Amino acid sequence: MVPSLTVRAARFLPGCAGLVGLVVGVGLAVWVVLWISLRSSAVRVPAVVGQDLATAAATLQDVGLVGRVQEGVFSRDMAIGRIAVQRPGPGLQLKRGAAILLYPSLGEEVRRVPELRGLPLALAQVELESSGLFTDHLCEVEGEGDSVTVIGHSPAAGTQVAPASRVTLLVNRVPRQRRYVMPDLYGVTEDGATRTVRALGFQLATVQPVPYPGVPAGIVLRQSPAAGEAVAEAAVVALWVSR
Repeated sequence: MVPSLTVRAARFLPGCAGLVGLVVGVGLAVWVVLWISLRSSAVRVPAVVGQDLATAAATLQDVGLVGRVQEGVFSRDMAIGRIAVQRPGPGLQLKRGAAILLYPSLGEEVRRVPELRGLPLALAQVELESSGLFTDHLCEVEGEGDSVTVIGHSPAAGTQVAPASRVTLLVNRVPRQRRYVMPDLYGVTEDGATRTVRALGFQLATVQPVPYPGVPAGIVLRQSPAAGEAVAEAAVVALWVSR
């Protein structure tokens, strides 16, 4: 007599249950082994910021990690040579032998004030901005330079300052005039005096004819400014000439 379907299922199910149990048990055992293995090989990253390079490397080595020194970074809070940044940060769990990147401090970042004297104002401001600095105040004077330029600044050129610091500029707004000694034109002919005046860059305002018996016509009898006076460039000169 052939066994019924119910009888065969009853005989098969206990065998399947046993097989499933075996598979689950093996899987669980494998997971436990892997978990224990990973836990035993994982270490917590210690904090090494603030330590010198040698101490930081030793601290990492003690827990099975490797420190790798990177390019230095600027830091206001950390002395030069001390670790300013570590990556990854402290507290993270890593596998033994993992590398920790160490960035030593270069100290506070500084900028050097460029030489600005003799530059036009606009160019001086461009130079400051290219150096990471800015214009603070403009102090303006007149007649202290031969052109409209920066004639001084504070801080002075070469001074080390913090980034984005401000520099005060002393600017000559009106070029100074050259000064001359007025030549003596008395007794010189009108043509000769005129050439001299114009050669010196002066302006000849007027030539006033003056009757003067006994003196040939065309001789300078008087001048303004007087001979020996200090006169500015492009001064206006007047002459009185005999007729």
